[in-house]
Amino acid sequence: ARPEGLEDEDAGEKRREAMSARAAPIGARLSCDYDAIKGVANRAAAPLMKLHIPKLPKKLENLLEDDSEISEKSLLTQDILTTGTKVVATIGPACQDVDTICQMIKNGMSCARLDLTNGDVEFHARTIKNVMQASMKVQQMVAIMVDTAGPEIFVKSGDPETYENGWPKWGKATSVKMGQTVTITDLKTAKFSAQRWPVTYEHFAKQCKVGDHITVGRYLSTGMEGTSVTLEVTQIIDDHDVQCVAMNDAELNGLITLFIKGCSSFADLVLERDEETKSLPIMTARDLEILKVLSQIKYQGSDYIDFLSLSYCSNKEQIIEARQTLDTLGLSNAKILAKVESRKALSNFESILNAADGMIISRGNLGIDVDVEMFPMIQKALVQACNAAGKPVLTTRVVDSMTSSPRPTRAEATDISNAVIDGVDGIILGAETLRGLFPVLCVKTVLLCAKQAETIFDNNQHFNSVLKRTAFLSQLESMASSTVRVADKIQAALIVVVTGSGRTARFVAKYRPDVPVIALTVPRIRADASNRWHYSGRHQARQSMLVRGLYPMLAMGTTDEGGILEDCVERAALLGIARPSENIVILYNPPGSEVPVIKLVAMDKFGKRMDQRIQSMLDVTAASGRLGGSSGSESSLEGGQFP
Repeated sequence: ARPEGLEDEDAGEKRREAMSARAAPIGARLSCDYDAIKGVANRAAAPLMKLHIPKLPKKLENLLEDDSEISEKSLLTQDILTTGTKVVATIGPACQDVDTICQMIKNGMSCARLDLTNGDVEFHARTIKNVMQASMKVQQMVAIMVDTAGPEIFVKSGDPETYENGWPKWGKATSVKMGQTVTITDLKTAKFSAQRWPVTYEHFAKQCKVGDHITVGRYLSTGMEGTSVTLEVTQIIDDHDVQCVAMNDAELNGLITLFIKGCSSFADLVLERDEETKSLPIMTARDLEILKVLSQIKYQGSDYIDFLSLSYCSNKEQIIEARQTLDTLGLSNAKILAKVESRKALSNFESILNAADGMIISRGNLGIDVDVEMFPMIQKALVQACNAAGKPVLTTRVVDSMTSSPRPTRAEATDISNAVIDGVDGIILGAETLRGLFPVLCVKTVLLCAKQAETIFDNNQHFNSVLKRTAFLSQLESMASSTVRVADKIQAALIVVVTGSGRTARFVAKYRPDVPVIALTVPRIRADASNRWHYSGRHQARQSMLVRGLYPMLAMGTTDEGGILEDCVERAALLGIARPSENIVILYNPPGSEVPVIKLVAMDKFGKRMDQRIQSMLDVTAASGRLGGSSGSESSLEGGQFP
């Protein structure tokens, strides 16, 4: 017979093993070794990750109270500010005018994305000016992201028929039928025809082998437009020609791109001595030319580019090179977001994450490069790693059908919700707003889907999970995590973080409080070596627009500490996110102090200004202890005392 208590001992041992696994470094937990995941023989006996089941609403029927269509629902500023997930919209011909951009901002667009793959420099310069004009018109801050073309391979199907306001208008290239034979060539002198497709990469044929799958289609093809075809390589004819057979029907038009599944050599920056294996640069000459022009668009000495999205990033050296390029162009304030688009990037993911300022899961190409059944698990692993590192992570391709439909599919709505519950910071819209029929409605739909998903996001579970995954807490991060715990224990309505660079505010957002976090940026004026004055603060504020739960605000009116905080609280009250008698937690560095301070204030009974009652952090700590203990992170403070 089994000895009494043996089952409990076994259960305890399993719990200890599970805790050890959770405490392992990110690299040990992150399931980005695609080949190991795919191979059954190498698969670990234990599951790769344990997904937490989120809490359900108290009354499920509450979700059915409002049965109006999304287009009929009105959004207030308060609705946008209380939705943590960010929406990034790609600006194209469908939405470039100022009035449309204004409507997109009012419906939840946090960041405008410029895609350098298409459009001339005048088009993108006009986009920046229109976005800034719209931002000032609606009095809401909007970040600007520039997405490079990078080492993209194109089919040379001919020149555009016309240009309309700097945007190329392409005609139909060709039709392809399933079973049709097509030859892809990298000869520079080759001409496009229905049977022979020249490409822009001069060493393309040497990267192919029999059995490879090649996806050819319209740039940002949604998969529902019938504008992409999958080819299977059947023969390597010579050093320049590759024979393929079509696996489906398609109508090819527009700017046509090409992607080889499982082949990332052309996107690898490491240059071989052999000229024939030389790779494409991470930033093309066209990228650099347009960036140089855009960097000259300034306001009070400050440029408008907040983020650079680095396409086809596959190693950290590419990020270092891109940073040097930005510095040379005078764009040192811009942060770099690395796009994960290939298995090569997955194999180097941890080093890329450490070098970049944020990550973009580019699901279009990455979804082609990995097996479809593995993609959801890989996405969850990537999001978890970014959350643990405290860096923003965004995902693409969520509502493809809204390019031509006013309503997403059920699968797409579920996809948005699952991404939000997994922990993404934002959703990037591509073709849906660039050329789609419903750009404003698309932004609104994604925001409302995200808002509903956030109601069942388990903030406490996320807090504990991130805390366990963080091996060491600096003093600053310790205070940030404590701020989140205090806000939770006293049921605060708002957290205000006074910051210069935005780093402290991002630490707070890392722990996902269930209340809005205002990143109050204090502007500064400085002189450069040529004695020219520069105004700083706008970049740092706008860059908070991609971090989930953060809402930037520029301090104004006075340099007095109390006046700055009171002004911020009054503006929050006007926005509807701070009501009468509600508590507010403030994290800031007092003048002359080397450590941050947590203060607790309250709105007055009229809900118009800050109450003068202020408690010290010591009293708050004692109160939180009576309410159920602290986060356990305060122990990293020096001396164990609170300032």
